[in-house]
Amino acid sequence: MRVHIALDECEAHGMCALHEPDLYELDDDGYAANADFTVGGGMESAARNGASRCPMSAIKVIDD
Repeated sequence: MRVHIALDECEAHGMCALHEPDLYELDDDGYAANADFTVGGGMESAARNGASRCPMSAIKVIDD
């Protein structure tokens, strides 16, 4: 499973990291720090939860 964050759509609300801080990282300005990353085993639910919290729908979870 992978996560893709459309950085041009991210508005630094930080809801992903607020709800799933072990998976979603923010930069010093509150924007997503990583646009693409692989989700480790056991973190699939966290990936989906964080994505669902984004008010801009900028986060996509991709099942491989």
